[in-house]
Amino acid sequence: MPPETDNLKLEELFQDDQKDRERVYETADDVQRLKDRDAGRRKRVMVMLELGEVNTKNDLYHAAVIFQHGNSQADFLAAHRLATLSAILGHRTARWLLAAALDRYLMATERGQVYGTQFEYNSVDRQYQLKLPVDETVFVSFEKEMLGIPSVNERLTQLNSQIKR
Repeated sequence: MPPETDNLKLEELFQDDQKDRERVYETADDVQRLKDRDAGRRKRVMVMLELGEVNTKNDLYHAAVIFQHGNSQADFLAAHRLATLSAILGHRTARWLLAAALDRYLMATERGQVYGTQFEYNSVDRQYQLKLPVDETVFVSFEKEMLGIPSVNERLTQLNSQIKR
């Protein structure tokens, strides 16, 4: 049985990851520094996974978020798997993340996202927009609601309200 205590080092990595996402990065140098910090966090989480230090629903969620901010198909698939385990253990936000990670994985494999969770920043318009394509042909009617996925318009409003102009 996994321990009931969350990994505080992983919690700290997660908080650092989230702090890095409080602003929009517009220069190539800033984006590269963010990618370098993300890669360092993923390496540390990989070690934690190998040592069996990622066990609780919160640990699994935090690790999934860090892999979601990766740059490869393998990172996004790991994020999906970790989020799925976290959701099974009862982490509510992980339900949305498992969908977002699957969308990101599908797009990385040159397929359309299915949940419509992936957006990109348009620096010309200075706002977010939905990444295309979206393929919603295979859905259970209540699936998005069950996973806690907001509509595209709701999510665009959320993202664009966070832009500091």
